[in-house]
Amino acid sequence: MFGKSSCNIACHVYEVKNEFVMKRLSLAMLLLFIFGQCKKDDPEPLPEIASIVGKWREVAHIRTVGDSTMTQVIPKEYSNVYEFRYDGVFLNERGKVPCCLPPKFFIDGEEFVPKPQAPAELDPLCASTYCAPCPEMRITRPIADVIIIESCGGSGTSYTREE
Repeated sequence: MFGKSSCNIACHVYEVKNEFVMKRLSLAMLLLFIFGQCKKDDPEPLPEIASIVGKWREVAHIRTVGDSTMTQVIPKEYSNVYEFRYDGVFLNERGKVPCCLPPKFFIDGEEFVPKPQAPAELDPLCASTYCAPCPEMRITRPIADVIIIESCGGSGTSYTREE
């Protein structure tokens, strides 16, 4: 009788410990499965545009008049933030494609055609915008974390990288 009772207690303790271990193991497997299914939120940028991927704040408008360059600083409260997405798509603060963008641009003289890998909607404001034809946009990087985007007509905008 004593042997049977002690076995019941020992067996019960073993079952409780085993159940605890199984619950922890099941929880660990569930967490591993859940986190293993997470996708990387920021895909790798295309190599030819890796240096300009990210958010950029307008800091100045640049205009060439004759052989003079005129710069007009944009106060931060009136400036816009734009983003070059990992696939080369250029977006405004609302996550929309701005009006009048050309189909290709040149980065430090190298041609690049954006290759959309995710949906990108045209800004609804573009429906009432008339765009003068401009087949390309030129992007230069005079110093680290600064780009200048020039469009047709000799005007451009200077941007600094937004942290």
